[in-house]
Amino acid sequence: MSNYSSKQTTKRDAILTAAGEQFNQYGFQKTSMEDIAQRLGVSRASLYSYFTNKDDIFRGVSMAIHERALQRAEQHLFPQASDDNTNAGIEERVTGALMARHSPFQKAVSQSAHGGELFDEYSRLCGDIVRESHDRFQSMLGKALNQAAREGSIHLKASGLTGKQAAELLNLSAAGLKHSATDTAAYKKRLEKFVAVFMRGLKT
Repeated sequence: MSNYSSKQTTKRDAILTAAGEQFNQYGFQKTSMEDIAQRLGVSRASLYSYFTNKDDIFRGVSMAIHERALQRAEQHLFPQASDDNTNAGIEERVTGALMARHSPFQKAVSQSAHGGELFDEYSRLCGDIVRESHDRFQSMLGKALNQAAREGSIHLKASGLTGKQAAELLNLSAAGLKHSATDTAAYKKRLEKFVAVFMRGLKT
């Protein structure tokens, strides 16, 4: 990547960071392009050289959150030699991946005074982003489960499930467990218990 391209990426990321903070603090409706520009210390014209409007910035914030979540999930599912969780078992890796995938959004909604409004805007503007991220994560999780089955850590055939089917059940259930969870810690406890029961069924 050229130095110019790197600077462009850095500036775009800085805009998204400032916008995300502004949305969390003041909500979507009360945030203007001017507010984001002032928070970042740039002109509105500078924002418009990267994004069409506030909706476009909001989508960019969502994309960035999803991309980071997917990267972290992949690190849990397929640890490298230098990672802390290299020796983690499949149950721990799946739990970590599901937390990485789902907790950023649960955290954003539960910790912001404008969580409900942000969720509504997220639903309105980011459906395609959610679907793509959903598909990528389930594919990644299914691959990890199939790998674990080949290694003998779990027994998919005995359960009557394919890796793809097991991944779908885990992912959809993890999404459902977010409802009424008061915070990320409560969500994590629910998720750990669920994954433990589910994975036990795959090991018999």
